[in-house]
This record gives sequence, C-alpha cells and structure tokens, in this order.
Amino acid sequence: MRPGEIILCFCKQPEPGMVKSRLAADLGQELAATVYKTMAEHTVQALSSSEHEYALYCFPDTQHAFFEHCSDRYHAPLYRQEGKNLGERMFHAMDTHLGNGHPVVLIGSDCPELGTGYINKAFHMLSTGKDVILGPATDGGYALIGANRIDGLLFQDIPWGTCDVLQQTLARIKTLRWDYACLPPVRDIDTFADYRYYLAHENYRQLFAS
Repeated sequence: MRPGEIILCFCKQPEPGMVKSRLAADLGQELAATVYKTMAEHTVQALSSSEHEYALYCFPDTQHAFFEHCSDRYHAPLYRQEGKNLGERMFHAMDTHLGNGHPVVLIGSDCPELGTGYINKAFHMLSTGKDVILGPATDGGYALIGANRIDGLLFQDIPWGTCDVLQQTLARIKTLRWDYACLPPVRDIDTFADYRYYLAHENYRQLFAS
C-alpha cells in the first residue's frame, strides 16, 4: 500500500433509467443498467487489489444496496458526490483529497480497459512532476484524470458527454501553463458499438457472459 496516494472512482446508482442512456436506446434500460453494474463492480474489484488507497464516490448518494455491497465485499470507503454538475463534483472530490499533499487519480466506472496497471502509470507520471495526467477515451472524452494540483478552470463549462471534452480540458491546462501528459487512449462503454467491441474481445467477453 502506498499511503496518501488515492484513487477516486465515480459511480452512479445502477438503476434503469439513471445510467447509460445511449446504450439503453439499443439494449433497453434494464439491460443497460445491468451492464453498467457489471462494469462498476469489475472496476471496484480491480481497485481492491491495487497498491493504492481508493474510495468510491457515489451519485446521488451512498444509500444504495450496490454501494453497500461494494463497501462490505471490497472494503471501499463511500463518499457522496458533492456539486450541482459533474464538473463541480469532480473538482470537489479531487480538491478534497489533494489537501493531504499526495497525488490523486480520478476514474470513471464504465471502462473495462482501465485496470490497475494503467492507473499505476498515471501515478508514476505524476511522481515525475507532471501537474496533470489524462487518460483519453476514444470518444473524445477522458476516462482518467490525475493531478498533483487542481484548479476549477479544468471543469467549468466543459460539454460533458461530447467529443470535445478532452480538447477543451487540454486547452484549459495550457491556459494554466501546467505541465501535463496523456496516457494511451482507452474505450469506455457508452454506445451499442462500444458494447459489441467488448463482447468481441476475448479478454472481456466473459465479463458480460451472464
């Protein structure tokens, strides 16, 4: 365990109609919620074997059977996401934990490719003095953001859920004149095409077999 360095995993209640609306357009709300729940538990299970501390940031609150299950089975500390929008919630979480003087990595819960090895690379790059590390997603967003310091500018008025998220975030980092680096791109699951990609991938097919 590497004390002080922490991974923050953002997760929503895996309820039909509350998650993965684009995926639900093809799979239906029930199956889309099941897929999301499977991905989220896969992520938390991986984090439980990490050399870093980790915590689950829950939306809209921590009072859900899935979150309680993660807390009981994987010993995941639970926090409520605080803020009026995603940007505010991300900033609040990172700013809170950066107060201890150690780097923080924030990830989503819908990217099977985002394992502990990938996260460890982010922490290594932060240890070299980079201010911010991003893990780009193939859809133009990002699946990971790590930081040694943070500024609300990185999260204000970002068009979340669009193909412009990464580029606008990079523009904000350059405005701050911070040193940054990007990891190799990964693919999260937002659409039916993403889902089919993982079903065809031998390393991940079994994850969704049931």
